[in-house]
Amino acid sequence: MSPVQRNPWLICAYYGVHSLMFPAAIFPLFWTQDIGMSVATMMSVQASFSLSIALFEFPSGYIADRLGHRRALVLGSCSILLGWLLYALAHALWSVLLAELVLGVGFSLVSGADSALLYDSLREQGREHEFARWYGRMRSIAQIAAGSGALIAGFLYARWSRLPFVIEVAVWVLALGIALRFGETQRAQPKVEDHLGRMRAIVRDALFERADFRAVLLLGVVFALASYLPTWLMALYATEAGAKVTWIGPMWAVASFTTAIGAMLSEGAGRRLGMTGTLLVCVALVAAGYLGLALSHHALGFAFYFLLTFMRGLHMPLLHHAEQRLAPDSDRASCVSLRSFLFRLAFVLLAPIVGMGVDRYGHRPVLWVAGALMAALTLAAFCLFLACATRGVLRRRS
Repeated sequence: MSPVQRNPWLICAYYGVHSLMFPAAIFPLFWTQDIGMSVATMMSVQASFSLSIALFEFPSGYIADRLGHRRALVLGSCSILLGWLLYALAHALWSVLLAELVLGVGFSLVSGADSALLYDSLREQGREHEFARWYGRMRSIAQIAAGSGALIAGFLYARWSRLPFVIEVAVWVLALGIALRFGETQRAQPKVEDHLGRMRAIVRDALFERADFRAVLLLGVVFALASYLPTWLMALYATEAGAKVTWIGPMWAVASFTTAIGAMLSEGAGRRLGMTGTLLVCVALVAAGYLGLALSHHALGFAFYFLLTFMRGLHMPLLHHAEQRLAPDSDRASCVSLRSFLFRLAFVLLAPIVGMGVDRYGHRPVLWVAGALMAALTLAAFCLFLACATRGVLRRRS
């Protein structure tokens, strides 16, 4: 079996290790109890992380297209490994911000390159039509790994607050080893003399000249924002409602498992309901999830968050397959990174406002407002997508 033929399984393995993120579930506790952050500061730190990714996101995707997707994944893995090492040593806000910056560079290099390598590997073997299946498999493995890590995160944190970060360093040594085994695909590389001009052309083509690509990118951005915005609030939301701290790890795990279930069901839902029908279900899940979170005062009210995590898994394989088909062959990672850049930029703008709102007014009033905004944005983006699908302009561009 050639290295390129091994890539789909290796990418699944890499993404599983990539998502075995032990610190994720205990971040809010670590930030507030060990570092001494307020909720507003915590959300601002996440905004700074998103900003660091946003600043490097699109350029890193472009670099991945020029250097090769395998090299980008290796370099990104090295940066992430260093970032977790810095986190394990962090004792103050400035050291947390430095670790977040290094992690942001690493994750931005990985973002776009992984799915682009998967798509190109399948297409090189004449199996492009399997992308949604493999992407759903990749996301499912990733979310199962994330959930499994979350189940023991609280135990690790209770033993020693730095232990989840130390173990994460070892995890990324393994991820780097897998990345080194990837095979690079054969891609025609056009000669580019003006790189800034090329990047401007990619942005102009995706966001201004092609309604089909713009509709797919914007819908992906608003779905990602709707599912990600409440993520860092749920631990505090649940404990304030009366849930025990020991529930946090299992709650995070169930959130990951529901995302995995959504990803596994995505391809089948697309066959039965059609792509537009499945995406309309996702719009409904956004509205129902936020409404339930805002209305509930029960300790188990955080369960409505699982509607959002299920939506996250359900939409991604179908929508990202359309994104890969529409992207030019020589700039595939750049286009994926452009969507991630837009999402990160939106989160940078909203997260501090949400954090300040929670500090001042509490979770539920903020979730009412955020839910209304997310429902309106997802519905508007879906209507743009539906208009393109109705006109039959969602076609592949080489």
